[in-house]
Amino acid sequence: MQPCAYHPHVSFKLRRKQILMSNKIAELTSKRNKLIADSQVLVNAGKANSAEYRAMSAELDVIQSDIDALSLIESKLPKSPAPVAAPAAIRSEPKKERKVKLNTAFRSMLLHGYHSSLEQRDITIASDGAAVIPQEYSKAITQAQRWYGPLATLVKRIDSDSGRNYKQTISDDTATTMTYIAESGATSSIEADPTLSSVIPGTDSLITVVKYSKQELEDADDLETFIQGIAGLRVARAVEYALTLGKDNGSTTQLPNSPTGGLLANVSAGVTQTSGELSAGPTYGQLSALAGSVDHAYYAAPSSGFMASPSVFNFLVAQTDTTGRPLYKFSSETGLLQIAGKPLYVNNAMPNYNAASSPAVLFGSFQHAYSYLNGSGASGMRIRVLKERFADVFEGAAIIYTRLGAATLVSGAVKALVTAAS
Repeated sequence: MQPCAYHPHVSFKLRRKQILMSNKIAELTSKRNKLIADSQVLVNAGKANSAEYRAMSAELDVIQSDIDALSLIESKLPKSPAPVAAPAAIRSEPKKERKVKLNTAFRSMLLHGYHSSLEQRDITIASDGAAVIPQEYSKAITQAQRWYGPLATLVKRIDSDSGRNYKQTISDDTATTMTYIAESGATSSIEADPTLSSVIPGTDSLITVVKYSKQELEDADDLETFIQGIAGLRVARAVEYALTLGKDNGSTTQLPNSPTGGLLANVSAGVTQTSGELSAGPTYGQLSALAGSVDHAYYAAPSSGFMASPSVFNFLVAQTDTTGRPLYKFSSETGLLQIAGKPLYVNNAMPNYNAASSPAVLFGSFQHAYSYLNGSGASGMRIRVLKERFADVFEGAAIIYTRLGAATLVSGAVKALVTAAS
């Protein structure tokens, strides 16, 4: 068989398709990020159960589905116009068909407990007897963390199915230099080893019970709604609180396998307000000075940014310049508030802007400052069903739990704006 002739116009048409596809994905991504920002404002305003928020969530799901579909198509476009032999067809279960089976299996488990062959085929059970949230739904948990507890997505995260201790080696090379050597040879030592240390965090369990109406569960759309709207919110907020303060957010008990006081207690002050500045709140000058207080290696790191409470967020959003325009703007790409070109992440466990002598705002590279050992697998969450406890009122209950540990890494990678005493 003669090989196909190469046609230049084929490459041109292919490139045109790729450009159109990339432009459409970029347009949808920008729209998605704007919706995330708008939905975060509703959450901060206590309107997470409103019809407007549910409409935004539904639109977000549609847009994300379109982005995923277009990205898949884009990845399948040939990289070269040269013809290649088609590989043998391999029948794989379609993603949509797989999710339908998982929805059916998990709904049955939440209604009746884990017992039938249906769940045994489609649900993975861990060694502790809990159902593991499948990979198909990890995006729902990640989205919940991004909206409700972003700190867990910014620090260095290590996933472990067992929750066993995990050794990490830390290196801070920002103070290391290089030495000139003359032709006649060196006159002093040129050795400059990086600063190394190791930490071995374990894990602690955080647990909650979710009650649900069996009738509502039968009418629910899918497992993703349950995970993202209820379980995901609880887990994201609990993990955020544990990483920020080193405690559980139920009884505020110090966690044995987290640093005392969490991230907040282990950052140094980059800027401290002077007496009398407390009521005025954080200023642009103070925030800029805070960003400049960390080593530029951590300023420029991918995970660098500001972090503060909803109180600080609302305070900054309300600030205007002399012409009445907002002093701080939202990014069209990420949907996050920007301060001097860096994003502000909202952390519900941090102090209010007018809390005296408190680290009200953080800045730096959180990935270099703190480590999060997730002991519940890639999804970060597991479920056990209580079959009989609320059966008399036609309700069910699920124990949702996660295992986590934490450790401090480089001490100067994140610094704080500490408020005045008055």
